[in-house]
Amino acid sequence: MLRHTMKNDTEDIGMRLEGIDMRSGMTRRDFMTNAAVFSAMGMAPQFLTNTVEAAARSIEGFQDDRILVVLQLSGGNDGLNTLVPFNDDAYYRGRPRLALKGDQLLKLNDDVAFNASLTGLKGLYDDGQLAIVQGAGYPNPDRSHFRSMEIWHTASGSDEYLGSGWIGRYFDNNCSAEARPQVGVSLGKERPQAFSGTRGLGVSFENPNMYGWQPGEAAATAENFARVNASETAGNENLDFLRHVTSNAIMSSREVGDAAERGGMSNGGRWVDGAGQVGRTLNGVAGLIKGNLATRIFYVSAGGFDTHANQSGQHDNLLRQVGNSLAAFQDQLKRDGTSDRVLTMVFSEFGRRVAENGSGGTDHGTAAPMFLVGDSVNPGLHGAMPSLVNLDGGDLIHTVDFRSVYANVLEGWFGVDARQVLGRAIAPLRVVV
Repeated sequence: MLRHTMKNDTEDIGMRLEGIDMRSGMTRRDFMTNAAVFSAMGMAPQFLTNTVEAAARSIEGFQDDRILVVLQLSGGNDGLNTLVPFNDDAYYRGRPRLALKGDQLLKLNDDVAFNASLTGLKGLYDDGQLAIVQGAGYPNPDRSHFRSMEIWHTASGSDEYLGSGWIGRYFDNNCSAEARPQVGVSLGKERPQAFSGTRGLGVSFENPNMYGWQPGEAAATAENFARVNASETAGNENLDFLRHVTSNAIMSSREVGDAAERGGMSNGGRWVDGAGQVGRTLNGVAGLIKGNLATRIFYVSAGGFDTHANQSGQHDNLLRQVGNSLAAFQDQLKRDGTSDRVLTMVFSEFGRRVAENGSGGTDHGTAAPMFLVGDSVNPGLHGAMPSLVNLDGGDLIHTVDFRSVYANVLEGWFGVDARQVLGRAIAPLRVVV
């Protein structure tokens, strides 16, 4: 579980924000009870009360309470065996063992097909709820996992190094001062770089029922907490900051836990057969949305896509889990009556090389497809399939800059000026209507 740390000063009062250690004997309910005691004693700062009142209102900076779910396929998904150019001889020349054919394909038109494992995505495609962006990438691509992921997370150029993420900059520029820390939630162990910003919005946890505040090793934690929050104004900038963060910790813990309970997640949520961890995680997202958590961007990751060896079978299974998970997630949103508010975007940091390697796998490449799912997508194929003959050192040349998809999400879905977030004018690819 990701720890939302409150700077080194917090060590003096034995506090940190992280997933609660149940062995410590303090549950989220215990903590909230203690916080209520502090408040009754007049020790809670006034901005805690203001925060409680603000939490019940809509979040400024988000159009019609719309939600974006980002699904990251970590490791570099093989785009050519996901969206297959089955009518191109170069595909079969480059992949004598890995190329898909016949009943291994779900044809979309006369040129491209889904991997047959993607029955879930095919159903969404047939229902007009899937937009496919072919050949997404960026100029002068980097084949390092870390650098390429950094570029996708920050929406930078390949020659830029930015400290902030594109989602973090969106929060900084467009969210009102009343936005709660959980306006962005990553369901995982790490807070994504995409959330990085000056305001520190966005939190991470694996289990919403375990998200909260944990006392440190100091014996007098409750006493120290009360002392920190004893007066209306501390008159000390560092202490005021600390009081604000601890108060946000209280409210975030309560709001996330309450939303999880309202969303039916107290007993583990709903299970999706054959969807694995990504299915469970998206199930959790659906529950938090149903529970009306004040979150507008959810971030989810699925790993295992670095298929250098023995790709056949392994990759099919990964795609099956992702496709089934996305279909089940969209179906659950419809049953919950929330699908009109949710857009899901799927990407990987790069694709794989055109030619298979000697280990029955594929090596790091460049361009790959993106997917957008929802009631408001412009369905079908967008962009162009990259040439399998005109290559850059054996790699595909991207046909769509991924930032044009970000621009459309920012402008078409959230209704904001994408230039403020992306730092440049980028023509949006109209995948969201």
